[in-house]
Amino acid sequence: MVPGARAQAVGDIQITSAQALPSIPGARNGGGFLTVVNQGKADDKIVAASSPVCGHVELHTMAMENNIMRMREVGDIPVAAGQSLRMMPGSGYHLMFMDLKQALKVGDSVPVTVQFAKAGKVDLQLKVEPRDKIAEGGAMPGKAMPGGMH
Repeated sequence: MVPGARAQAVGDIQITSAQALPSIPGARNGGGFLTVVNQGKADDKIVAASSPVCGHVELHTMAMENNIMRMREVGDIPVAAGQSLRMMPGSGYHLMFMDLKQALKVGDSVPVTVQFAKAGKVDLQLKVEPRDKIAEGGAMPGKAMPGGMH
């Protein structure tokens, strides 16, 4: 867990390291990242997210295809039973804030509601951190799974 990060829980899901990247000058979109731990015996998935700081939030993944990094919207983000998912810049899953109403600055707090298929909704505050601080958050132990899952 990132130092100072508070854990939030809904059902069997625990969320830590809720962070967002600062805006690039002139950019209309931004990225949000979480560590999600499914402590239950059933698979769950993130099916939606929303935030008042933007027009809408999309669920995205990034993957290397033919030596080109591609980002695409996905319908959900799976979190297998007993596993964890760590969202990080530049790889795997993330929340994409589309049509930002204002730039996200280091130190800001971004309110986000995340909807899980089984566990329900959870309200989070994503702290806007410098890119290098989010990327160095440390890996979580566990089995490697596709899409940034451990």
